[in-house]
Amino acid sequence: MGVRMRKLSLFFALAAAFAACASAQLVSVGALGGVRLTDGFNSGDESRFYVIGASVEVHLPARFAVEADALYQRIGNTYSNIDFGPSQFFVSRERGNSWQFPLYVKYYFRRNTAAWQPFIGTGYAFRTISMHVEGSEPGTDAVLQSFSQEFRAGISVGASIAGGLRFHYGRLAILPQVRYTRWGDSNDNINRNEATLLLGVAF
Repeated sequence: MGVRMRKLSLFFALAAAFAACASAQLVSVGALGGVRLTDGFNSGDESRFYVIGASVEVHLPARFAVEADALYQRIGNTYSNIDFGPSQFFVSRERGNSWQFPLYVKYYFRRNTAAWQPFIGTGYAFRTISMHVEGSEPGTDAVLQSFSQEFRAGISVGASIAGGLRFHYGRLAILPQVRYTRWGDSNDNINRNEATLLLGVAF
């Protein structure tokens, strides 16, 4: 009974500590949405322009914070070399899902009690992409044949920076911001430069 009571007491103590942190607004959760300002591919880009996701931010002393996000994009492109004759005819159509997980260290230039706070952030973003590829290519005797395959790219890492404003409306915060990420992909057709315009809502 004594061990069970100690475990129960520990559980309530942790719950109370979490509630205290939440009430002090040390942790905020929210959603992000916006648009890409750059193409996803260097040629034949047909990616959707929107970006959506979720965000968690932990506020630290001295106006610092740590933010972790999960962002989704629908990407795609079409590549062809039909201008080189039937023997080299090739068409590839790619469609995929991109998940990004940015992690930022942020600094706010004004106190939390201010109605608005400019901020900057820097860190790394991690990305995984799953793709469906289908198309046509010359087979035996230059007869066209169709192909289709699924694949998942390895984890990509990019250096990222962000800047924007945080507006306070009671417990609600609005965060318009611009982000830039330089990806380390080795695929020549994937645009290594990515800029996005986002609007965040946090509680």
